[in-house]
Amino acid sequence: MHRKTLCCVALALVRADELLERPGDRLAQRIHGDKLFDTRSFVDERDRSAEFLKRWTSWPPPRLTRHELPAYTAAMAAREAETMQLTNSQDRWDAWMFMAQARLMRNFTVKQWDVVKAPEPLYAKLLKHLRQHMANPRKEREDDATAHSGVNGPIEPDFVDQERLNYEVLDALKPLHEAWCNCELEPTSVYGVRLYREGATLVDHLDVPETHVISSILHVDSQVDAPYPIEIQDVSGAYAAVDLKPGEMMFYESAKCFHRRSIPMRGDYYGSVFLHYRPKNWTFNRVDIRVAIPPHWGDGLHREVTIEADGSTQSELMVEFALGRNAPAGVKVDLAWAGPAENVRVALLDAAQSAQLATHVGHRFVATPGNGEAARTFVVGAGPGQRFEIWP
Repeated sequence: MHRKTLCCVALALVRADELLERPGDRLAQRIHGDKLFDTRSFVDERDRSAEFLKRWTSWPPPRLTRHELPAYTAAMAAREAETMQLTNSQDRWDAWMFMAQARLMRNFTVKQWDVVKAPEPLYAKLLKHLRQHMANPRKEREDDATAHSGVNGPIEPDFVDQERLNYEVLDALKPLHEAWCNCELEPTSVYGVRLYREGATLVDHLDVPETHVISSILHVDSQVDAPYPIEIQDVSGAYAAVDLKPGEMMFYESAKCFHRRSIPMRGDYYGSVFLHYRPKNWTFNRVDIRVAIPPHWGDGLHREVTIEADGSTQSELMVEFALGRNAPAGVKVDLAWAGPAENVRVALLDAAQSAQLATHVGHRFVATPGNGEAARTFVVGAGPGQRFEIWP
């Protein structure tokens, strides 16, 4: 494999040098999944849930689990149990998006990751450029493809800009990635050098499913006081800890396999370049993922329910509860959300106080008057701007 692919790299380097003579042509081809994702479908939770039942029937779908190792299925069940404990609706929705993506995304290799030596000429070029420009790095910009990338710690990561060089590397290393995954690829995204700083961690996540399918981390240089491994969840459901050395690169199926850096970085810096590709004619996207999330994802949530739509976060459905014009004088009403196990009080209504709640289709609320009258039940339907009156 290595002899064949290295020959391909040598040829690709020639082509990359030609492209650098017309840098505008190459850089104009930049794409990123977050720029491509744009959907207005299944904004309504009732429609989305109906489509889930039509396509999948139950969760997890047997046609997915039969391709998983039992240990991986068990690991996903444990992840789901943890996710259902999240009380913030957006956090829970995002976690479900990742879980559905991991299950739906096909795998291209048996192991799903591997470590090789980067071609020496390219690595030497990257190392030289980094050391020449490390004294003047910049901080992350809001318009970067890497913005909000999940890096946490007391010191923000730095970046050494080298876009033209990065695209040379991205094009030149495409044959290596194709040989590893045994499929024809197109380059999509590349960024770095990112310099992690003291105390930095990386949240557990998956990469962009539209464009970041077959990826690699090329570790350029570091000054660390302890190993700083990238941890990747493989087909067994366990996390492998990979401590890359300068000049090594790790192939990984970054939109399929959860990966993280849970051990804080100890040292001055840890610098890498990140390369991303997708198979030719790739069509898998976040619409498919959203439809695969089962209706019970929101069980137990009763406030601030939001979902991702059109690439942004927005409230799904706002409803209002009020006493109504025929309410008895001085009466007060306890308003509770009817949860799967018990009712959860959310507001106390009176003549001066109504309640506006963010919720979703199918949720039930119970209004109990304080004057001894029978409780009333309200079920949220489809459509915005719903108002419920206890005494209409």
